[in-house]
Amino acid sequence: MTAFWVTLNFVLLLLALYLILHLYQRIRILQQDLSSQNIEEAKKTFAEHIEAVRVENEQFLSEVRALLTKHAAEQASVSKTKRTRKTNSRAKTAASKQKESDTEGSDQSFAKTLNNAELVQSMRESTSKKTDPSVNLEQSNEGWMPPIEDIKDQVEESPYLKAMKLKNKGYSNTEIAKEMNRGTGEIELLLKLQGKVQS
Repeated sequence: MTAFWVTLNFVLLLLALYLILHLYQRIRILQQDLSSQNIEEAKKTFAEHIEAVRVENEQFLSEVRALLTKHAAEQASVSKTKRTRKTNSRAKTAASKQKESDTEGSDQSFAKTLNNAELVQSMRESTSKKTDPSVNLEQSNEGWMPPIEDIKDQVEESPYLKAMKLKNKGYSNTEIAKEMNRGTGEIELLLKLQGKVQS
C-alpha cells in the first residue's frame, strides 16, 4: 500500500512541475507581447512627435526667412539714403569748388570742372547701382555683438511640470499647448510619458 502512495505522490509531483513550467512559459510569452506592444506604441508616439516638431520648424524657418528679407530690404533702403546724402554733399562741395575755380582762370577752371564733373558722375553711378541685400546684411552683421549686460538669469519650471499642473487644473491638450507655446504633439508626448513613468 505504501508503494501505491509513493507512486501517486511521485505522479502528483511530476504533474505539479509540469504545470509550473507551463505557467512560467505563458508568463514569459505575455511579458514579451506586452513589452513589444509598449515598444511599438513608444515608436509611434515618437514618430508623431518628430513630425509635429518638423512642421513647427518649417513654419519657424519660413517666418525667419521673411524677417531676414524684410531686414535686408530695410538695410538696403537705409544705405541708399545715406549714399544719396553723401553724394549730394559731395556734389555741393564740388559745385562750390567749381565756382571758386571759375574765378581763378579759364585754363585751370576747365580742367577742375572736368574732374569735378567726372567725380559727381561716378558718385551718381555708384548710388544708382542696385546693391545685393545679402551682402549688405553680411556687412552690417560683421561687427555686431549681443548686449551682455541686458542678459538676466531666470529660473523656469520644466515643461513636464507645467504640463502636469495645467492638466491637473482640467485643461485640454490643445489649451495646454497654447498656454505653453508648444505643439500639441509635444504636449501629448509629455503626458503619455508621464503615464508610463508612474505605472
